[in-house]
Amino acid sequence: MSFSRRRYGKDNYLYLLAADEDAALVDPGDPEVAVEVARRCGVKPRWILHTHGHADHTGGSSRLRRELGATVMGHRADADRFAPDVDVSGLPELELGRLRVRVHPAPGHTPGSVLYEWEGRLFTGDTLFWGGCGNCRHGGDPARLAETFLGTLAQLGPSLTVHPGHDYAEANLPFVLELEPGNRAASARLEAVRRARASGAEPEAATLGDERQVNPFLRVATPEVLSELCRRGEAPETPKAAFVALRRLRDAW
Repeated sequence: MSFSRRRYGKDNYLYLLAADEDAALVDPGDPEVAVEVARRCGVKPRWILHTHGHADHTGGSSRLRRELGATVMGHRADADRFAPDVDVSGLPELELGRLRVRVHPAPGHTPGSVLYEWEGRLFTGDTLFWGGCGNCRHGGDPARLAETFLGTLAQLGPSLTVHPGHDYAEANLPFVLELEPGNRAASARLEAVRRARASGAEPEAATLGDERQVNPFLRVATPEVLSELCRRGEAPETPKAAFVALRRLRDAW
């Protein structure tokens, strides 16, 4: 098994998953970067997996489908954005040669957002970021995103490493520390991220367990986050309402 992460644009990530000659790309928004990653790994990707339909993630699909003969896969609810060859809705697992990829529906950022789980890694697109979550300004629904966080994400194991579609850690973590100044895990994570970026390296992927100590969108039921929401004039009666209120605060921050 081999795995590669590559930044493209300012902060997007694409990923390559491989088992011998069987290889898949996740969210290859830049086709040239995707082809270079595949070349360096010595594979020809046969599948393209999309976490959702936004163009910065799907912009390379048409060219890669044409040049590699790759099969494009994604949820039908976002199909108008990238025309998948295979609809992953209702499929708990994808069998891609020797690759076995679990599929978790995750609507909210877009109607067709999904998470992919492979070999202890969770590819979260724009649903879950290090220290934050995706906004819902472009066809999304914060109430549905809340259900994804409180349902699907809450049920996944803490050892999974989180691999998002963007590196927004340096933007998200100061907001976290404004909410919870005493959150030592968040302070340590911000320091580690800044140290990595200053050295020209990519931040190390956090585990889902790490994110549950840091990410306020995974902590909406904790006394610390609830008390801060109340201090800011919110009075959420349920975790779902707290999530929506927190997303509103982050949008205005």
